[in-house]
Amino acid sequence: MNSEELREFDILNNDYEINWHLKNIRTKMSPTSEELKSRSVTVKNRRLAYLDKLVLDGKYFSEDAMREREPYLHHEFVGKFQDPSARGMARPGERWSETLMRRCEEAILVSKIREEQQRLGVDEMEWVGNERNQQQQEEEEEEEEEEEEEEEHDVEEGNEEAKKVNGGVSGTEVRI
Repeated sequence: MNSEELREFDILNNDYEINWHLKNIRTKMSPTSEELKSRSVTVKNRRLAYLDKLVLDGKYFSEDAMREREPYLHHEFVGKFQDPSARGMARPGERWSETLMRRCEEAILVSKIREEQQRLGVDEMEWVGNERNQQQQEEEEEEEEEEEEEEEHDVEEGNEEAKKVNGGVSGTEVRI
């Protein structure tokens, strides 16, 4: 509404409720510096009251709440020292649907952490969720090393058998 439209209601200024609404609209349209300051204080007081309520309820500083507010900071200071597989496990007394919802929320938080890690240029090997990939790579490397050792052992056994067949002479020695 503009000021011209508000003037149309001046005829009804005898009604208390209409006067209150008109005054309220006019102060919002062109507030004084005192009213602006009062609004700012009111907003701050509401925020403080809500924060006090959250603290008293014990929800604001819970680990889940902090992780949800700032997933990357939580990961950097707390999360990377925790077992990542424990978050996906079912909790005692928890329904299957709750477990699935928690896993879904966990996936969303992990994607937020990864986005922040990508934005900050963190090495890909240190990304959240790469623990499984690193373990798989380590297992594959160990398997390859074991296979190489087995092949070397088989080659050595083959050389010893060849010596026995040739009467103890290796392939480089010539027997006369």
